[in-house]
Amino acid sequence: MVPAKTKARNLVRPKDDELLSAYSDFLDRLPLVPLVRLHRYHGAKRLLKSLKGLALDDPAVAEFLHEADTKASCFIPFLLLHGHLRPGYPYLFSRKLATLVRESALSPLADDVAAVRTTAVQLGFGKRHIESFLPLVVLRIMVQTGKWLRDLTVGDLEEFRAAAADWGLETGRKTRHWTISLHAVQNVLYHMGVLDQPATNRLTRTRTWAQRLADVPQPEMRASMLRYVELMAANRRPQTVTGYCVSFVTFTRSLAEHAPQVSQVSDLRRQEHIEPWLTWNAMRRRLFADGTSRPISLDHRKNSVLDVKTFLDTINEWGWAEAPPQRLLFNSDLPKLDQPLPRYIPHDQEVRLMAAIRELPDPFQRYPLEILRATGMRIGELSNLELNCVHDIPGKGAWLKVPIGKLHTERMVPISPETVVLFDTVVGLRGSVRPLPHPDTGRLADFLFVHRGRRVSRDHIRSGLSQAVRAAGLVDDRGIPLPINPHRLRHTFATSLVNGGISVQVLMHLLGHVTVEMSLRYGRLFDATVRQQYEDALSRVRQQYAPAMLTVKTPREGALPDDHWLEAHKRKTRLAHGYCQMDLSQQACSQANICERCPAFTPLPEAGQSIRRQLDDLALLVRDAEARGWAEEVKRHRDITQRLQEILGEMPAAPSARKRLSRG
Repeated sequence: MVPAKTKARNLVRPKDDELLSAYSDFLDRLPLVPLVRLHRYHGAKRLLKSLKGLALDDPAVAEFLHEADTKASCFIPFLLLHGHLRPGYPYLFSRKLATLVRESALSPLADDVAAVRTTAVQLGFGKRHIESFLPLVVLRIMVQTGKWLRDLTVGDLEEFRAAAADWGLETGRKTRHWTISLHAVQNVLYHMGVLDQPATNRLTRTRTWAQRLADVPQPEMRASMLRYVELMAANRRPQTVTGYCVSFVTFTRSLAEHAPQVSQVSDLRRQEHIEPWLTWNAMRRRLFADGTSRPISLDHRKNSVLDVKTFLDTINEWGWAEAPPQRLLFNSDLPKLDQPLPRYIPHDQEVRLMAAIRELPDPFQRYPLEILRATGMRIGELSNLELNCVHDIPGKGAWLKVPIGKLHTERMVPISPETVVLFDTVVGLRGSVRPLPHPDTGRLADFLFVHRGRRVSRDHIRSGLSQAVRAAGLVDDRGIPLPINPHRLRHTFATSLVNGGISVQVLMHLLGHVTVEMSLRYGRLFDATVRQQYEDALSRVRQQYAPAMLTVKTPREGALPDDHWLEAHKRKTRLAHGYCQMDLSQQACSQANICERCPAFTPLPEAGQSIRRQLDDLALLVRDAEARGWAEEVKRHRDITQRLQEILGEMPAAPSARKRLSRG
């Protein structure tokens, strides 16, 4: 907590003698040699003389401070820290004031600075961040406002933000580091109990619906759309209503370009306005900052048409006076979406990817990605997990409570002991922080993934996955990283379960699907029934094909090679224990007769008959190859013939043959 103060900051400039006496005592506490101490003291006298008669917050003070010499400038941090000077934010922004933090330990602000440091360390900020945002923001705000830390408000921080923006416009200097540091400071002060609300994420939707529809060119049409949007926002999620606004702005801008005479919804006509827009929407392209463009996705096209169609149909059902006199859009106008299979990560790529994920240096990227793969959650569900999400049920193992997400449902799913360890590790890294407002309901919640006083963003997790993809070397033929996003970890999780034989009903529960059709997509990916029937059919084909190869016609004397090419192929593919199914159109097999050529090959005693039959085949193949002019084939067949003859000569006689010889 913030240390309590017993008195207010000094807001009145003391007499010069009193200031010099206090500064002399302050110098005594600094590790300075006497000569340096003396120079600083005289520099303070010169500065006070130049400031004679000026008020503490007089804008003219900054001019004198800029002109102060080096020794006199050493007096400025003392005046700032002890509440004797308020030169304004422009001066504070223009000076680094490196000694401000160092000397704050000997000032009335020492306890406040120490409290901020302690909280920042507990929240996970590193030394570089602490040394950066403390001098950049906290001390400057306290100096300029003349307040203790416990008295600061969000308004003081917003005043700092506005002053930084104005100073950047005036000087042309970059101010992004000020806003980044201010964001961190607000989170630290929130967890200290100083402020009532944390910093708002830059991606949080803060614009009103009227501001989002301000780009609709037609005022009357804008009023109708705003009325509709505000009604829909009462029972729709903000991101859904935001999509409506985007579609409406796109539709009305196109309308203003092609039909500027249309001013209100009731003026719309199917043939004159809607059909040209449908054609334009189908050809629309998305422009990028680098000047390139590409067609918008089919999903985006469909959403645009569906949002406008729903708007027109709904206001007609509601009986609005501005509703069109007839129906303008139909289901047949909606683009037909493709039905792709879930895009899982192949096993070899997944092994490399998960190894790279485990090497990520940021634990708040590494552990969320591992948990996504282990549970199959959506990334939105992961970010909303709370501290009490893991439940250990005696005799039934550990279960994860997945919060309400995309489909407005929550569920309990079993997790492995290894996954429980991941959750325990995250809890230890997270530490104890103040609850944060839930983005959907506004209630305070102890979110699991909190780092540096704020929730771990989805973009931060996606960034970690992109790093892992590059580190794993998962690139296409052009060297571009493969498009692997967190949702593909969910597809991979489901695919692995389907391969393991899980039922559709259980998979549906684990993934949080509300319809069987959603889970059946994974069943179509690797359907065990399809595989089994394929194997059965292939086996029957083999059985039909093999007997035909048992009878190979012997070519007549003088026959041309092409007359018996199929028989020659059958002889090439017939093996001692079966047949090769290599396609006839393929080239000669480099592995042909590889066993017979191997020095380690030892035939069974009863294999003599098979070897003799193979020698007969080879004799015909030599004749066939000679007729075709295939010298290499002739040489190979003759080499194999010689080798088989050697093997046959080394083979002992079969038992039945020995008995016949003994009887003879």
